Amino acid sequence: MRLSVRLLIARGRYRLPTDKNESERLIKYGERKWRDYQSDTIEPPYWYKWTTESPYSPTEQHKIRTAEHVDWYRFNFQSLKIVPPDEWLFKVGDKVEILVGKDIGKQGEVIQVVPQGNIIVVGGLNCEQVKGQDDMWMRKEKPLQHHEVSLLDPKDSKPVEIEFRVNESGQRVRVSKRSGYLVHWPPELLWDGTPKNEYTCQSKDTTYEAACENTYKPTLDSWQDELKKLFNISDPERRKTYWY
Repeated sequence: MRLSVRLLIARGRYRLPTDKNESERLIKYGERKWRDYQSDTIEPPYWYKWTTESPYSPTEQHKIRTAEHVDWYRFNFQSLKIVPPDEWLFKVGDKVEILVGKDIGKQGEVIQVVPQGNIIVVGGLNCEQVKGQDDMWMRKEKPLQHHEVSLLDPKDSKPVEIEFRVNESGQRVRVSKRSGYLVHWPPELLWDGTPKNEYTCQSKDTTYEAACENTYKPTLDSWQDELKKLFNISDPERRKTYWY
């Protein structure tokens, strides 16, 4: 390989890449192909400090690559309060009441949840003054934790303890321990804020009925035989062979 590359370079039919590392890789492994592609984003590691920002944003990706939160995790992992996924009570759109802080007793709507970091943001409450663009001060909601807010009882709109139950159709529902009323889940929202149950299928969307339609018929034939039957391809008969 090295000799052939040198001969091609001497004849002008081959040009080495400008990057030294890339040229060494090319000589050793050949040209880079599409299956060698690797994503530039890094998944959040266990020591990542979750915030209201997306872990895939350029700023947070830089923090992951530089291991900025390793020391923070080393000194704070024992005090972290992580709620298991099957015990997480809140979703975006829930009506809650704040139990701690300067806005204690005030009610608002959940606008963001980050279960991995035990973060809940209530719109317009528990705010602080931060300096934004052009040195202008603005109000920004500070995140709260799972135990610092409470859902409201549909009967009297007061804080209540919630437990999970399973209804007749097999779905998990939230039930008030005090009154027994159902605390319904808020409607799921799409990326543009439209409720999922109000979305209408467009021309390029696959309907639910079409996705659930059973179109595969299992057979004992191989995939080659299935294609032959589908396109009506018939192989010529084999000649008989004789062994002496």
